[in-house]
Amino acid sequence: MFKLIKSETQYEEYLNIAESLLDLDPEPGSKEGDEIELLTLLIEKYEDEHYPIDFPDPIEAIKFRMEHQGITQKELALYIGSPSKVSEVLNKKRPLTLKMIRALNTHLNIPAEILLGKEGETIPTSFIDIDWNKFPIIEMYNKNYFPDFRDTKYKAKVLAEEIMRPLLEFTKPYLAMTSLNRQHIRSGSEADPYALLAWHAKALVKAVTNPLDTKFKTNLINEKFINDLLSLSREENGSNLAQNFLKNYGIHLIIEPKLAHTHIDGSVFWNKSENPVIIMTLRHDRLDNFWFTLLHEIGHLLLHLTHKDYDNFVDDLQYFDKLDNLEHEADKFATEALIPPHFWKNDLLTDFNTEKITSLAESIGVHTAIVAGRIRWERNDYRILSRLIGNGKVKVQFPLEFPN
Repeated sequence: MFKLIKSETQYEEYLNIAESLLDLDPEPGSKEGDEIELLTLLIEKYEDEHYPIDFPDPIEAIKFRMEHQGITQKELALYIGSPSKVSEVLNKKRPLTLKMIRALNTHLNIPAEILLGKEGETIPTSFIDIDWNKFPIIEMYNKNYFPDFRDTKYKAKVLAEEIMRPLLEFTKPYLAMTSLNRQHIRSGSEADPYALLAWHAKALVKAVTNPLDTKFKTNLINEKFINDLLSLSREENGSNLAQNFLKNYGIHLIIEPKLAHTHIDGSVFWNKSENPVIIMTLRHDRLDNFWFTLLHEIGHLLLHLTHKDYDNFVDDLQYFDKLDNLEHEADKFATEALIPPHFWKNDLLTDFNTEKITSLAESIGVHTAIVAGRIRWERNDYRILSRLIGNGKVKVQFPLEFPN
């Protein structure tokens, strides 16, 4: 009775038996024929495990195809990018990128699994309208967007698609959700859409890989919720406490430092089958800005993302004037939630001092920075009350995101 081959001696023995049986040229289905069939399976299994056939080196495969088809390095540049890149690739000083592999597979007909160096491997399809080289790879590398990538930042730049694809594929279902962003674009500036996409993806990874135990319920986001949340603003670590408070209501609050040229304060995502995700950059390290941005995003969540005409709302987001109106509505929600209208007196804009500001904040039950920030905003004068708005008091509460 033949058994699984577990040693080199047994392997040699079964080879000799199979060879002697083959010399008999047995009929298929006969006892000897069945024995040869079984021996062949056992021998092949052992050989696959102990003598795997290495794939040809991808670069050697390219050189072979070039020689076989008479392709020059100059002609190869049509597929790889430039004569210098061709030289670096052929001398193994530059890795093959997915873009190169697609071109070589298409135009030189080199099998994908050889170019990728793995049996059965296929080339990932391209993301539509994505120019991988436009992502701020070096800045992302420096901010640890690619914790599993063990090479240099310059190699990361070369392999932009390879290291960005997993991030975008993982978050693609979530990036398809409706989102609203609180942005202030300086005159003459323009937000970088690739940096914004990368920033959103990184933050959503944090949310998706750390699911909440509590299911979000819109009806629990009421006046008591707002009051309890804002009462935390008076605590020294109130911003950090807010993050834990929102978890208990099924809302993610993710702090993700901004990337250059994003000009964004916050963003909110929501899907009917998922927990809402509020993302904040803390690019303005002030208590008044933290609380206003947070309430602004909560305003979007309540007024817009849970709206009964949700599907129509998604379609409407393409219209800039509609989006502008939604921003005004969220601003109004945040303004009135932070300081209810019956507390606010317009004469405070011209007759204010630290005592009056502190008194009003105490009567509302919020931090002084919230009242001072409202006065600065209403007056459009950001030179005043700088000592009352909590400068430098937020980022220190999130040391993991903003290490010293």
